[in-house]
Amino acid sequence: MDVLVTLFYILFCICVVYPPTEFVSAGFTIAQLFENYLGSENVNFMGYHMKRMSITVVIHSALPLGYIFCLWCGGERGQWMLAAAAGMAIIALLAIYKMVCWWEQDKSKHPAVKALLPYVTPGSDWRVVAANLNTEFRSVDKVSVPLTATSKFVATETWLIKVTQYNLNVVKQSDCALVATATDSHNLTPSGEDEVQYVNIEVIPSRDDILRFSFRISTTALRDLQPRLAQPVRVPEHISLLPTLIERFVTVFKQHVEQNPVFMVDQEPELCIGCMQAPADVKINRRCLPPPAHLQGGPPQCQQCNCRVLWCCACMARWWAARAAGAASEWLSGRCTCPVCRSVFCLLDVCPARQSAS
Repeated sequence: MDVLVTLFYILFCICVVYPPTEFVSAGFTIAQLFENYLGSENVNFMGYHMKRMSITVVIHSALPLGYIFCLWCGGERGQWMLAAAAGMAIIALLAIYKMVCWWEQDKSKHPAVKALLPYVTPGSDWRVVAANLNTEFRSVDKVSVPLTATSKFVATETWLIKVTQYNLNVVKQSDCALVATATDSHNLTPSGEDEVQYVNIEVIPSRDDILRFSFRISTTALRDLQPRLAQPVRVPEHISLLPTLIERFVTVFKQHVEQNPVFMVDQEPELCIGCMQAPADVKINRRCLPPPAHLQGGPPQCQQCNCRVLWCCACMARWWAARAAGAASEWLSGRCTCPVCRSVFCLLDVCPARQSAS
């Protein structure tokens, strides 16, 4: 019986400290259970996390005492239980005393407040900095990247914030540099078509009174985060970031298009109407032969496109990928429609366009 209670309680503690997706979906996390007391994170970011960290420390410190209580409810009556219960109670009381010390006087000993103290000007109050951070957090322009079920990374116009269970790391974007330190890749499918790469990024402050910290996100999340950063993440030469599936498809698409015959045009190429940056350099020109009469039917056959040269190869590849069906390895063997006239074409019909010599 004691073994079953112990195994059950260990599993329960793991789910409390590191809640799985099922617990988060069911609302069985500390932040969700105490939602009414914590208030709204979006309205009062600092106040919310000051309360959340305090409650988290108290609950986690009470877990050992809860184990002794579960053993007692399970029928255990050993002589050692009273001493064990007293020891576990002391741990919980010390955590409560620590939390009281955080909140006494000016709350300057609270871990969340300590993170702001380097930015408090002499003679001022940390609440001024907290109010500025709260205002920026309410902005719709912020980017919030979940790291785990209990931590996240937030980038606002001025601040970079890492939220964990027991701590808060805060630094101004102008006072730090972000450097990629390592990467690791994982295949989600046996074929390797859906590969995800994670990047370890270290935030290195330029001030000695601010602690450096690190976080780990996927390359996809990093691309969403980059526009919000004042300075791009530095990637050393020995680290290579995995391109997205679309970027890899664009590269392969270009390689196949270059093998097709060149379509000569008389006019100077215009800018691509898709990106308005690169010159239009591909022309849909039917090259594949119609199937024999006894094989007609099935998927739609290629048609002649009479549109001008309007698209660059990269935009045409993205248009193709956006309408492709099935596994990524089968995209090139399919067919697509012209973005303008909707004529059906295959990869053999996408020809590189070049201006003829005058």
